[in-house]
Amino acid sequence: MRMALGPAAHGLIARDLTVIEIDSAYETILGLPREAIVGRNVLATLADADRSAAERQLRRILDTGEPRFFTQRHLRPDAQALWVNLHVSRIGVGDDLRLAVTCQPLREQTTSPSSVEAQWRMARLLLSAIRSGKQSFGSALIGNPATEILLSAYVAEAEAKAIQGREIADRIAVDWLLARRWLLALGNAGFVELERPGPIMEDTPIRLSPQALTMLEAIFGSLVAVAQGAPVDA
Repeated sequence: MRMALGPAAHGLIARDLTVIEIDSAYETILGLPREAIVGRNVLATLADADRSAAERQLRRILDTGEPRFFTQRHLRPDAQALWVNLHVSRIGVGDDLRLAVTCQPLREQTTSPSSVEAQWRMARLLLSAIRSGKQSFGSALIGNPATEILLSAYVAEAEAKAIQGREIADRIAVDWLLARRWLLALGNAGFVELERPGPIMEDTPIRLSPQALTMLEAIFGSLVAVAQGAPVDA
């Protein structure tokens, strides 16, 4: 689980995605002085794997004016990737359009990489088993949309990928309206969160809540321990 760490930082981005301004908190996050950042393309401050998704998010905000929340990794000079929560909104009009960024650094989970990988493999194994069971016995007997949604979101979290509502529906092989009802129920229960405000749409990015992530990690940790030979309570 990742938790908030340190003060929020703020910055301004131009329409061409170059950095206009950052504050001292952002200097600390990026590990570079202001003069080394201003004038650079903001995508250059992100981990390679996150740049395409970030560019789509930023250009959509510029086009629609709709503020967005999303999670990315800033890449520091020492090659350390720092997870951050970003809130980005459009300000100004015409040629003065800019993006205002609020950045909240996150603390990485303390689970070791080997444990994280083992839990990720366990989640994928469970999803595969459910899919096989549904094919053999039918979805009416095997499978539960809520469970499959949580597992799919966990796998996406472990792989540091965003997952959208429609993608979840496709992965668990249910129609979008049914998936949306389950997403609403899980959201109301506090187990999933939306990465942008508003109703749940097909392109709404979904992620696990910290509560759900902690609970699933505990379950997978127990399953991994059993698989490695730990005794099982009768």
